[in-house]
Parts: sequence; structure tokens; C-alpha cells
Amino acid sequence: MRWVKFLITLVITLLWIALLLFPSGGLPFSIGAFLSPFQGFWQNAESSGVPLSDQTLSLPALSEEVQIVYDQRRVPHIFANNTTDLYYAQGYILAQDRLWQMEFQVIAAAGRLSEFVGRGENDIFLNRDRYMRRIGLGFGAERALQEVMKDAETKAAMEAYTAGVNDYIQSLSAADLPLEYKLLNYKPEPWSLYRSALFGKYMAFDLAGGSDDIGYTQALKLWGREMFDILYPEYPDESTPIVPDDLNWWFPKRPGYRLKPIRKIPPPPEDYQPRTLLQSPGVAMTDFQPHPLNGSNNWAVSGAKSSTGRPILANDPHLGLNLPSIWYEIQLSAPGINAYGVTFPGAPGIALGFNDSIAWGSTNAGQDVMDHYLTQFRDDRRQEYFYDGQWLPVNRREEEFRIKGEESYIDTVLYTHIGPVMYDRTYGNQPAPLALRWMAHEPSNEIRTFLKFNQAKNYEDYLDALKTYVCPAQNFVFASHTGDIAIWQQGRYVDKWREQGRFILDGSRRDHMWSTYVPQDKNPHVLNPEAGYVSSANQHPTSQNYPYYYTGSFEDYRGRRLHSLLSGDDTVTIADMKSYQLDNYGVWAADILPTMLADLDTNAFSPTDREIYQSLLTWDYQYNKEQTTPTVFQLWWEELYKEVWNNEFNQPDYKLELPSWSTTISILKQRPDFSFFQIPGDTTKRTRAMLVNQTFHRTLGKLQNDFPDSEDWAWGSWKHSYIAHLVPLLKPFSRNDISTNGYRHILNASSGRHGPSWRMVVSLGPKVEAYGIYPGGQTGNPGSKDFDKFIDDWVEGKYYRLWFMKGAMDSGQPKQATWSFLPKK
Repeated sequence: MRWVKFLITLVITLLWIALLLFPSGGLPFSIGAFLSPFQGFWQNAESSGVPLSDQTLSLPALSEEVQIVYDQRRVPHIFANNTTDLYYAQGYILAQDRLWQMEFQVIAAAGRLSEFVGRGENDIFLNRDRYMRRIGLGFGAERALQEVMKDAETKAAMEAYTAGVNDYIQSLSAADLPLEYKLLNYKPEPWSLYRSALFGKYMAFDLAGGSDDIGYTQALKLWGREMFDILYPEYPDESTPIVPDDLNWWFPKRPGYRLKPIRKIPPPPEDYQPRTLLQSPGVAMTDFQPHPLNGSNNWAVSGAKSSTGRPILANDPHLGLNLPSIWYEIQLSAPGINAYGVTFPGAPGIALGFNDSIAWGSTNAGQDVMDHYLTQFRDDRRQEYFYDGQWLPVNRREEEFRIKGEESYIDTVLYTHIGPVMYDRTYGNQPAPLALRWMAHEPSNEIRTFLKFNQAKNYEDYLDALKTYVCPAQNFVFASHTGDIAIWQQGRYVDKWREQGRFILDGSRRDHMWSTYVPQDKNPHVLNPEAGYVSSANQHPTSQNYPYYYTGSFEDYRGRRLHSLLSGDDTVTIADMKSYQLDNYGVWAADILPTMLADLDTNAFSPTDREIYQSLLTWDYQYNKEQTTPTVFQLWWEELYKEVWNNEFNQPDYKLELPSWSTTISILKQRPDFSFFQIPGDTTKRTRAMLVNQTFHRTLGKLQNDFPDSEDWAWGSWKHSYIAHLVPLLKPFSRNDISTNGYRHILNASSGRHGPSWRMVVSLGPKVEAYGIYPGGQTGNPGSKDFDKFIDDWVEGKYYRLWFMKGAMDSGQPKQATWSFLPKK
């Protein structure tokens, strides 16, 4: 059926590609080759219902036999007699199922999209490529690879994985190439260790590639310090930090003694004045920064709090929902390792999962690890820059951008000792150049962390695995079969003076530079707390009493809801853990709706208005897909939110970040006559009550006029969740208009193209019991029935029992196929 749909929409797709991507003429592929019956897309079709079959392959790089058991969901369970063969087989299998995805991701990270799809309308792809190179993903990957080569175990794993990928590529004929290669008319390039390192930096960009310092500097200049602190408070009014106050940052309690902080955050330099650093009316920002909804939930409960008497761990990372999925489910087994979970196509090991002794998961830390520095060049030649009283030479990297069907474009990226010059007169129209210091540029070995997790047996092994992890910082939750639970926010952080990096810094001053780092043992962490659980949901890691300065982007609602659920249940079951991941309660709605309803003037309500008003009064704040009340409230709330900020934030010369929902709610509740409610030049006094009533009637008017039948207001339809192919124009291979529960800032964070990309619950003990699901399928071939096989069950909140095999002969579940990889003689 998918191929019928594809054929029907093929002409439209080709036309859109031609018009939108290549307005100057010329398609990015050969239609004749694409439609060829011998090597075209027809060769990628799989007959519906036909399972994988047993196979035996002879492969040149193996030293011993490897067996791969495919279960009924096409999950490979790889059994090898040594880790070199294990990671070789992993690379081969991943390339077989996800080769195009693996390569497309690193092509994007390398800033090479225009090489394969052209510059795009209004140079969209070329500008994106320039952004990726200026932010220094390749530079960071080079430094990471140097660090990896110092660790023999990581180096060996990556080399074996790379060999497996390349041997699979060598086995392909033109007919065997994945569909997207045929559509875009190119062939896979050899894999390399650098490409795996580059993928790691792509994830660092996705999770830690944003900073507010430019926008904050502009806002400070525009409105002054007093208003800035109202608009952008460092801590929300209500917070349940990951680590409570009394666990790490204070001396032990003693009778008769007050708690004392272990240190004080250093103050700024005496002459520090952030508002003077930005010497232009604004910075032209791009649209390529990471999605603000990237985030996750994780938690673990101790045996004393669980119904099993053993720890239970849960994790659901919230990322972009794509086809093929960002995740690939797999089991890896060899002497010293037997781990199950999901891996990133592009790197060896398992990123999130469990073995027979421990389970682990992660959420994004959210701390800002990217600072911009105002840089002064000596003259227009830009060959020297000023630092610490002297002129230093600029390093220049000539970046060639090959453009499909056109001549190459050359961009010169300047490097100071700080890092690359991100914005200047040639990019971003910025007369005052801004150099970038980013933790993802620092030498690191994150792959080692995951390889060590796969092998870990206890808490000490978990701590050892964390040591080389630098960026993107994560909250790594942990549980062991011996009863330990823990969480550790791991990443490398600069020991900053207060507000260092919150605004643009002065690139000429030594005291504005990164110098020392927070000791690793002082990163926020907790082991076996009395509460019986640890949790994170991208909220603040600590209270304001933490003795090291940090800033960043943090979630204000999911952590509060998770704390409420976990603290209120003393016998948590596996079913409870699943229900928490699927929880649809909107905390912000409970915070603000009573105030909004109290402000409504109901005297002139029509019968329909009153009916809707009553539904809001009795609403339980659940965002369920079949309900209409969430639609009414959310549209009303977002209309009110825009009404509060649109007047003052409509600044053509500034790119400003709107205040958060939690800040907006605090202002609405505490400042009913806030100055930003007023329209510039209008003498009418506007109050919160006026805005609430105006936006209520405006919202109902839109709903009633556009959709007279209130049954059409169902939340699942209005929310419009979808899962898109990595090439968005390939809509026939996407899943559009998926009706789901939940929303942003809800534990079930399904919203648009973002949401829970992998749901996992693991109960540890003598026998591991684990469940999981992701919205996709194992194969990256759109012609396969397995391409999007799991999506419908994911939408319905179902989980699969994960078959954690003890060996290749394990008969606990039916097998789909067994493959034997033999050394080539």
C-alpha cells in the first residue's frame, strides 16, 4: 500500500523538489535511474508479511563466528566470542538497516547538505551548512577523535564498528542501495572513526547547541536591569530540583550548628558592565538552533518503594520524531558484556538500556555551555585580534561548500584562541564579531561512557564510566540489582563568577575567559536518598544554594508533576511507571486557569459561552486526545500569552526570547497591571482582567466560526502530532496527523514533531523484566512493513516486553531468523 501511495504522490513530490529546492532548474536525481526496473526504487520493496530468513555470510574481518538472532519485532540479538567481532557485527547490522540515515546525519553535521540537494530556496541549505561549520562541529569532532585515540578500548570498538559498516557498503550493488540514495542520485561514502565522532557532536549540537546570551544582552540594553530580572528570573517561583539542598552542598548537620555553604560563588569583576558589550543594534540570528522542546524524563525507585522489592528504572527521551527513528533497538553480548537497549545509528555500544546488573537512562541537563565573546580585529584585513593587551594572529580555515549543479562557495571561518568567529560582517550581518566558546569543542570521549555502562556491574563502575563524559551534559539515572539508585548530572562545567556567560563577554579580557572547571565530584548528584527515588525532567539541578554558578534553559512543570507522583506512592509497580510516562496532567493549567476564570465577566455570556465556561470550571487538567476542553483552554492560554508579550517584543532590530510560561504566569498572578500589557501610544488602561476577557471571546469566536461542530475541537486533532521522514518533502514516507494525548511541558510530552522517542521501564533483580517502545521501526527502508511498525502501538501507549536473551539458543520467545557470520577463509 505504501508503494501505491508513493506512486500517486511521486509526481507532486518531484515537482515540489524542483520548485522549492532547485528554483534555478535541474532535479537532484536522474528520474530514469530512479524508475529503472533493474536498479531503481522497485528493488527496495519488500513483500508484505514476508519475514527475514536464516542466512550465513562469510565476512573478512571476523576472527570467530558471530550469531545474530532476530526476534519477531526484527530486533537483532548479537552474540560474539569477543568484543571486536561484536562491534564489527553491530556496524554491519546497523548499516544494513540504517545506512542512509547514518550518512545523512553526518552529512548534515559536516555542513554538506547543499552538496547533495543544492543551495535551496533563498540559500536555506547553504546557510545551514555555513552555520554548522561556523559553530565548529567538525572542529569539535577532530578534537574528540584525538581524545578517543588515547583510549585503547574505545579506539578498538570504533575501528571494529567502522570496518563492519564499510564491509556492508562494499557488498552493495546499485540495485541494493537504500531508496534515498536513488532518489537523490548519490552513493554512500566510506565510514570512518571521524564520522562517528562527528555524529557525537551532532548530538551535542541538538542537546547543548543553544545559548541565550545574545538575546539577553539585547533585552538588558532595551529594557534595563530591573525589567530584565522580571522577564528572565534565574529560578522559577516553584521548583523541585533534581538534588535537594541538604544532600551535597552543605557540611553535615550538627546539633547547635547552622548549615554553612562549602563555598561562595565568585562575584563579577568590579568593572563588569554587560550592557555595554553589544555594540550594534542587534544580531541577525539564524533559524538553525536546536528545538527548544528537546528534553526527557527519567527516574528510579528503590526496592523499599517498589512493589517488587527491587529497584525499577524508567526513561523516555523527548527528541525530534523522525522516520527512520533516531533509535535502533539491539542486544549486544560477548564475554564481559550482555546489554540491551537502544543505540544511535552511527556509534558502537548501547546508549540507553540495561544489562543483567544495572540499568541506566539520561535526560538533558539544560545548563548553558556556550558563550559568545565580542572580538576586536586590528583592521579590515582581520588577520589579528586584540586580547590581554596585545594583538594575536587569527587562524583561518577556508571552508569549501560544494553545491550540486553549481560552482563551489568558499567561506573563510576565523579562529581565535576562544574558538570560531560565529557571527561577523560576512555571516549574520554583525559588524561587531562574536567568537564562540563551546564545551562541545573540548577534547572528550563520550563513547567510552556508553561502552562502560554496557559492561558495568555496580555503582563504582557507573562512576568510572562517567569520568570522560563532557558534552552534551546529561542527568544519568542509575539502578542496580543490588539495590542502589542514583542520579548524576555529568558534563564538564566552567567554574564561573556570577553571571559570567549570561550576557555577551569581552573577548579582549583574560578575566572573562574560561579558566577553571567545577570539580567532577561537585556536579549535582545523589545516591540512595531517604525519599526512595531519584528523578529528573530537565528542571533545575539544584536550588539557589548550590555553590557554583550556572544558567541555562530548564523545564518548570514536568519535574513538579513527577515529584508529586513519586512522593505520593509507596508501592510503585511496573504498571505505575508506565502510567507516569503516559501521564497527561498539565501543571501550568492548574496554576493559571483558576485566575483566568475568576477574571471572566460572565454576565453577558451566551448559552454556549456558559457551557464552555462550566467545562473549564470542572476540567481535571488532563490533556486527553478525545477531550475538547484542553483545546479551548490551550488556545485561550496561548492567545493570552501572545497578547501579554506581542506589543513590547515586536522589535524589528532584535531577536528576543519570549519569557517562559512559568514567568508569564507569575507576572499575571502577581502583577495584574503589568506595564507590558499596555499598547505603546494607546492611553487605554489595560489590565489582566481586560486581556483575559478579550482573549477568551476571541478564542471562542475563532473556534465557533471555523468549526461550528464542537466535536471537531478534539485535542488530539488540534495538537497535530506527526512523524516526518528525515527529508520532509518525502511526505508519502511520513506519518501525518497522528492523534495523541499529552503536550509540551507534560510528562507525556507529545507535541507536533517532538515527543517520547523511546519509552523504557526496567525492573531489576535476579531476573530482569523490561519493557520498551519507540515510534518507528527497525528498518530504514520505506518499502518495508517494518519501517513504521511500532507507531500505532506507541500512540496507544502500549509497551513491548523486551526479550533479554541469555544466549543464542535461548528459546524464551519465537525467533524470526538466525544469521551466522563466519570468518572468511
